[in-house]
Amino acid sequence: MSLVSSLLKLLFLHIPRSLFQIAGLVRIVRRGRRAFRKALKKEGLPEEVVDALTEEFFVEVDWKGMIFRKERD
Repeated sequence: MSLVSSLLKLLFLHIPRSLFQIAGLVRIVRRGRRAFRKALKKEGLPEEVVDALTEEFFVEVDWKGMIFRKERD
C-alpha cells in the first residue's frame, strides 16, 4: 500500500509541480527577452541592431533536451 501511495504522490504532486516550475522559468526568460527587445526598440535602434544584440546577450537553451536527455556513462 505504501508503494502505491508513493507512486500516486509522485505522479499527482511532485511531477506536476516540477513541470510548472520549469514552465515558469521558461516564461520568465522569454519575458525578459521581449522586454529587452522592446527597450532597445524604444531607444530608436535599428531592427538589425536589435536582433544582433538580442542574439548576443540571450543564449538559446534547449529546455526539452536538458530535461529529457539520457544519462551517459
